[in-house]
Amino acid sequence: MTADGKHLLTDVWTSFGVIAGVLLVGLTSWERLDAIVAALVGVNILVTGFRLVSQSVTSLLDAAMPAKDLARVTAVLDRMRTADLDFADLRTRESGRHRFISLTVLVPANWSVERGHALADDVEVAIAMDLPDTDVQTHLEPRQLP
Repeated sequence: MTADGKHLLTDVWTSFGVIAGVLLVGLTSWERLDAIVAALVGVNILVTGFRLVSQSVTSLLDAAMPAKDLARVTAVLDRMRTADLDFADLRTRESGRHRFISLTVLVPANWSVERGHALADDVEVAIAMDLPDTDVQTHLEPRQLP
């Protein structure tokens, strides 16, 4: 849909350029003005095409989350971090409008699986609440205390 809109807009600019070129040549009798206007219209088409292809490629390929979203995730983890609980191996990526986060939740080795799993669920929910449309995956590991 975006491509169709951009295509229509370049058609409008092309039509405007043709009319402007003819009028300017008619008013000034300087025939090179038509070529200059045509070159400007051509540059506009190239720039629009380049931006459209760049945006399409970016949305198709995975990329790291923007810094502001990463800061929101880090803030959530900082609020949940305690002397017993820590996080490691935070990985983020974006694909189109979807965000993906994976991280390791480090808990004391003497915690039950049930307690650790409940905490991991809480972490996933807390991040998803702060960043909607985000798929959060956690991995539970025992924390090695010094």
